[in-house]
Amino acid sequence: MSDNGVRSTIARFFDEKPILKGIAPDQDFFSIGASSLTVIDLQIQIEEALKLSVSTSTLMGSPTVNAWVNAYEQAKSAAKEAQTA
Repeated sequence: MSDNGVRSTIARFFDEKPILKGIAPDQDFFSIGASSLTVIDLQIQIEEALKLSVSTSTLMGSPTVNAWVNAYEQAKSAAKEAQTA
C-alpha cells in the first residue's frame, strides 16, 4: 500500500465518524469533542484495514490526521525493514 493509500484509508475512517467528518489534517480531534473511545474504535478499524499496528498511547498523544498518517507510515516502514532483515 502506498503512503497515499495510508492517508486515504485513515481519512476514510475519520470521515465515517460524524464528529470527525471533514476535520482538517492538523486539527486536534480531542478539541472538537472526540473521546478516547473514538480513538480506540478508529485504531481497530484502521489497523484491520492496513494490517499495521501502532500503540494506543502514540495515537492518543498524536490527535490529528497528519500525525496518525505519520505514525502508520513509520509502522509500515518498520514492517518492511523487518521483512528484509
